[in-house]
Amino acid sequence: MQPSKRYTAASLMMASLLHHESRAGGSINSSNKNIRKKFGATAPPFIDYLKEILRRYPDGGQILKELLQNADDAEANEVVFIFDERTYGSTSLFMKDLKKFQGPALIVYNDSVFSEEDWHCIQTTGISNKRNDPSKVGQFGLGFNTIYHITDVPSIFSGKYIGILDPQEKLFGEEEAGYIWSLDDPEDRKVLELSRDQFRPFKYAMEAIGTTTWTNALKENYFKGTLFRFPLRTEPSEILASLYDRDKIFDLFDSFRADEDMNLLFLRNVASVSIKHIDTSGNVKVLSKIAALQPEHFTNFNRNLNVQSQEQVSKVKTSTCIRAISQYFVNEKHHNHWLITNCTGIAGEWGKLDDLAEKLSYTPCVGLAFPLNKVETSETSTRTDFEGRLHFFLPLPNNEANKTGLPVHINAFFGLSDNRRHIKWIESDQRYDEAAQWNELLIEKILPYAYCQLILDAITLAKTSVLKPLSVYQIWPDLEKMNHKERWVKVSKETIKCLMKHSTLCLAANEDNWITAGKAIFLLCYDQLDMKQAIENVLIKEAQPLVRVPVHVFKALEFALENQSDLNVITPASLRNILQRCDLYTFPYEQKLLLLEYVLSDEQYSSLNNLPLLPLTNGSFVKFQISSCDEPVFTDSTKFPRILLPGLEEKFLPEDLSDTLLDHLKKIAYSRKIFASA
Repeated sequence: MQPSKRYTAASLMMASLLHHESRAGGSINSSNKNIRKKFGATAPPFIDYLKEILRRYPDGGQILKELLQNADDAEANEVVFIFDERTYGSTSLFMKDLKKFQGPALIVYNDSVFSEEDWHCIQTTGISNKRNDPSKVGQFGLGFNTIYHITDVPSIFSGKYIGILDPQEKLFGEEEAGYIWSLDDPEDRKVLELSRDQFRPFKYAMEAIGTTTWTNALKENYFKGTLFRFPLRTEPSEILASLYDRDKIFDLFDSFRADEDMNLLFLRNVASVSIKHIDTSGNVKVLSKIAALQPEHFTNFNRNLNVQSQEQVSKVKTSTCIRAISQYFVNEKHHNHWLITNCTGIAGEWGKLDDLAEKLSYTPCVGLAFPLNKVETSETSTRTDFEGRLHFFLPLPNNEANKTGLPVHINAFFGLSDNRRHIKWIESDQRYDEAAQWNELLIEKILPYAYCQLILDAITLAKTSVLKPLSVYQIWPDLEKMNHKERWVKVSKETIKCLMKHSTLCLAANEDNWITAGKAIFLLCYDQLDMKQAIENVLIKEAQPLVRVPVHVFKALEFALENQSDLNVITPASLRNILQRCDLYTFPYEQKLLLLEYVLSDEQYSSLNNLPLLPLTNGSFVKFQISSCDEPVFTDSTKFPRILLPGLEEKFLPEDLSDTLLDHLKKIAYSRKIFASA
């Protein structure tokens, strides 16, 4: 066998180096020359390299996500996944060895076209054309190769080329890892016409998609789109021993569909993804489809964070939209609406983050998505069916590491692990990993701004009646759901501080009036709804700036503020002061009893002077007095029943008082420090 040109060149280079060494360091005798061993780094065989990729990139829905991400990077608008279960003829093939690849296959279509650079890079595994392009997310050199879980011989039709890859180099000759035909080459056109069975799978796939036809593509010498065909592996190969069949394809689809409602949230171009099945008879069935409607942009979102905060906000650019995701599955349809806010750090404002962005070719952008159609209307209710996940433009795997406990999905240009399934964080064994440093800085610096802006955007929607004020509070972090995840607890604190420190109007006194936390009055008796309602009626009557917030919102405020006394919380003492100047005449009897029970709960009985809330049997109320009076109010007991004072029945406490209220009033009676006045 004659040595290859590459091998000859290497031999000549080694000879040159040896000659140079001989002249520089003295002669090298012939015996030394004979025993000298070759030394230097070498590349592993491509098949071994491919096996390692497949080991790191597990089989499953991630395969389809990689193809979807590549389509988005290519600025495609539509993606279609098709399981074509048919077996095609083998009479007219380019070569007989291709017969076994005429069976069932996974077809993937998108409406972008391969560039010359794409054609080059798909042949150079591990060397991505996206590595220095901040606008690209996927890894063409790595992510595409996950399809070798499914197939041994993928083929591609895009623009004016049709190519077949054969990494095992078994089909087209020694050291030939594929073959390509050009639609505008006369010789290749003859092959396409003579090898009709060979290319019939592309013809019928194009018919199932419905964008154009094989005939038109040949006529125009150009296919405006990209078709991948991955024949299922039906026998063990050097690449993998595992086989792929119908059941595995449907498992693949199910795995992808598990995140279907999230897959289009943060993609920048793809707006439609379909999954289809072509059975052995050629019947085409749409299994599912998701589509993102054109986002409805709002131009009047609240940016009023005062002059002080404009310097802070000027560090970032924000954009917000409402995106409708339509889902179709068999005969079911669902429509979900999402509020999506993206926040990008302006270059030159972030120090170390700017340095890493330039060095790693990353973009300091964070996006958040909140499901508008899953909000609750009750102050005490919580969502149990929605968990915030981390995204790298597509949702990362649904595991504990990628769950934050926050009520929003978080997307960012994160630095990922080698298999693109986890985010890198600074740990003891990777303290100097720059991608991990980037991630930590991104969520520390940019994420709180983005989260704060998302809440402000929701407030704007509430002011325009798109949302209820209580729905806005569902976006706030709930500390109890974070399971002590310190990283996200810290983000929550910084987000609320960002809202608070610039006097942001973030709390609803009513649907039209939003106030700052410093001016708000909070009422916390969430578990006693009747008492809460009675107190609210007093506060509304007295025009107090009451805000009705869920428990988790108040706890978030308490946690974020260094001085918790900055929050004005209704207490028995503060309510007593308000009741002293409030006309209670119009309040129902039951509500007055509830108010009395609340103001007695701190047992500061001496503060009840002149409060007209002491109840009598006849249904009236008299004032508490700190000095003796001519007309006392009586309470009885088992030992001293009220019948012992005939004619004074109406001067006794009512018999239907709650045990709690009666205990307080008896304590007052026994203390003899406060009396009643009619």
